[in-house]
Amino acid sequence: MLRGFTKKKINSYTLGEQLKKMRSEGRVTLHEVSRETKIPVKYLAMIEEGDYESLPPDVYVKGFLKSYAEYLGIDHQKLVALYLRDKDIKENLGKNGQNKKAPKVSRVPRFVVTPKMITAAAVILVAASGFYYLYREVGRFAALPRLVVTQPSGDTSVEGNSITISGFTDQDAKLAINDQPVMVKDNGEFQENLLLQEGVNSINISSVNRFGKTAVRALNVKSNYKKPEVASEGSGSEEGQISGEQVEKKEGVEVVVRVDSNPTWLSIESDGSLVYSGTMLPGATQNFEGKSEIRVTSGKANQTFIRVNGKEEKVLADTPGIVRDVVFGPND
Repeated sequence: MLRGFTKKKINSYTLGEQLKKMRSEGRVTLHEVSRETKIPVKYLAMIEEGDYESLPPDVYVKGFLKSYAEYLGIDHQKLVALYLRDKDIKENLGKNGQNKKAPKVSRVPRFVVTPKMITAAAVILVAASGFYYLYREVGRFAALPRLVVTQPSGDTSVEGNSITISGFTDQDAKLAINDQPVMVKDNGEFQENLLLQEGVNSINISSVNRFGKTAVRALNVKSNYKKPEVASEGSGSEEGQISGEQVEKKEGVEVVVRVDSNPTWLSIESDGSLVYSGTMLPGATQNFEGKSEIRVTSGKANQTFIRVNGKEEKVLADTPGIVRDVVFGPND
C-alpha cells in the first residue's frame, strides 16, 4: 500500500475522476503508478479518461483495477463496481444517441483514378514520347556525326612504314579512311592498319551519318622507312637482287605488294596465318614471306601490284573490284 493513502469512501465521481483525485492527493504520476503496479501507462490513462472502448477485455481491466486498488489502499471491488457502472452508462448513452462519438466517415479521395484518366494518361505519354523522338531526330539531323581519333592524336612521324588509326564515331555512321571503307563496331569504335609510303602521307578520315552529314579529320603522317631498291630484270644482277649487294636466294616464297594510285584494302595470309589486314596508301610497298604459300585478298585488284620471288612485277588482276585468296608459292 502506498504511504500517505488512507481508505476512503468513494463518492459519486466517475471512476476516472476518483482515481485522478486520489493520485493527485498522493502526488504521484501515472508513470510511478505504472512502475509499481506493472500496468501499462496507456491503459492507466484510458481508465482515468473513461476511454473504455479502447481498453482490453473486462477480465484484464478488472485485474488492472485490483492492482491499482491495492496500490491506493482501497477496496478493489468498489473500483470494479464503479468501472462496470460507468461502462454501462456509456453504452446506454450510446444506444440513445447521446454523447455518441461521431462515426468515422470514409472520405472519398478528391483524386480518383478512372478508366478515362488512364486512357488520357496513356495518350499523353505516347504523344510526349513522339515529340521527344522527333526532337532527338531533328537534333541528330542538324548535327554532324561524332568523330574522335584517339590514335594518333595528331600529325606524327613514324620510323616504320605502318601505323594504326583508331577512334570512335556514331554507331550507324559510314566510316572511310582515304575513301576506303572501314568497319565500325556496334559500340562505335573503329581501328585500321595503314601501310605508308616513304615520306609524308596525307590521311583523311570521314564519317557520314544516315542524314548525309559528314565529319572529317585530316592527319599528316611522315614515314622515315627506306625501302630497298630492287634491281629490274636485265640489269645484270639476279632477279630480285638489291642493287650493289649479293643476296642469297631464300627458300620459301616472298611476295612484294605495292598499291598504285588509290588506297586499297588488303588481307595477307602467310602459311595459313593472317599477317596483315588493313589499308595500303598509294605508293606504299610491303614484303611478305612464307614457307609454303602467301595468300592475297585485295579490295581493288587492278590497283594492287605483286612481285613474287623477285620476278617481274605484275598486277594482281584486271578487275577493279575484290579478288579473294590469290595464292603464291615457292615455284611461282
